Amino acid sequence: MPTPKAQLEKEKGNASFKAGNYVHAIGHYTSAILADEKDYTFPLNRAAAYLKLGKNEDAERDCTTVLGLSAWNAKALYRRGQARVGIGRLDEGVEDFKQALKREPGNVAVEEELRRVSGLIEKRDKEKEKVPLSIHAPRRRRVPIKIVEPDEDPAQTARSPSAKTEAAATSTSRDSETLRPVSTRSLRPETSTTTTPPPPPKPEYPRTFKDAKQARESSRPSRVGGGIFRASGESTMFSMRTLPAATPPAVAIVPVAPKTPPKTWFEFTRAWDAEPSTAARWGLILSLRPSSVPALFRTSLEPALLVSMMGVFRDVLNANALKDDELDGVRERVRGYMDAFGKVERFETVMLFLSHQEKKVVRGVWEALGVDQFREDVGRTWSCVWS
Repeated sequence: MPTPKAQLEKEKGNASFKAGNYVHAIGHYTSAILADEKDYTFPLNRAAAYLKLGKNEDAERDCTTVLGLSAWNAKALYRRGQARVGIGRLDEGVEDFKQALKREPGNVAVEEELRRVSGLIEKRDKEKEKVPLSIHAPRRRRVPIKIVEPDEDPAQTARSPSAKTEAAATSTSRDSETLRPVSTRSLRPETSTTTTPPPPPKPEYPRTFKDAKQARESSRPSRVGGGIFRASGESTMFSMRTLPAATPPAVAIVPVAPKTPPKTWFEFTRAWDAEPSTAARWGLILSLRPSSVPALFRTSLEPALLVSMMGVFRDVLNANALKDDELDGVRERVRGYMDAFGKVERFETVMLFLSHQEKKVVRGVWEALGVDQFREDVGRTWSCVWS
């Protein structure tokens, strides 16, 4: 009798198998096997689940384990035969089917599987009997190689041009069908007429330690201006951003509302680049609620876009055409946007990439809002502006 835990896992596995969840069924059957290794029904059921998933090697292994515990188990032979056929070992599968029929004569499922696999074996054997057309490699033509001995010494031939011509004519008439190597280069050693280049001049070594130190210092590369950043904060690798041009203070800035307010960061940046005027960009900013700024930009806020918006705030706050009550309303709105930008994700990192001049633009916005130095109500994210 199986242990209670093993029996419970088996029942769970049977329920999963009936529901078509063969992976979970394998897990439950495995837990049952670990709880009771002597009950052959657990690996037998797991083999059935393996067959459903096409894991024929695992199913064959479990069936062999079952036959070790119950040698006359016909189901184990039948399922192992199916697994071996799936692997491609047809002959071994047929043998398992025959052994299963010996244990359970008249089993319809086993007989049908035996007939089907036997037909596959006959078809395979017939294909083997067909003699394939032999493809022979083309026969190579043998060309005899005849060694031609020189008639006379090359040195004598070189000294006598007439003798060389007569020997060549005789050899050509005698071996007209034989290819002979012809060299256009004289076989006699050539005398070199080129002059040997003069040896390089010997280096002059310093005579004193002072001279050696000066030579070493002069050969070192200069460190002034090294790296990708300069003392002014400019970068030699990244192109510097253009600061926003200030609008004349006497000009009244009337916001131009966009046709459709942006709902995503991509829509905002596309509309921002399409409208270079301060009035249009101020209207684009006003179409956003300050509370929606952190969710809109998330981690996509770039230093260039931030500085550009700071330039719009600066121009709007410095416009002299505004009345006192209008200016107070503008200051309140700009302060709401500034507080919202401080809540954007990784905003402190964005501020680190601002140059000194760009920080000066941001500081000018805060000064227009009445903040001349850092205060706690401004927020730590803006502290680098005054550093």
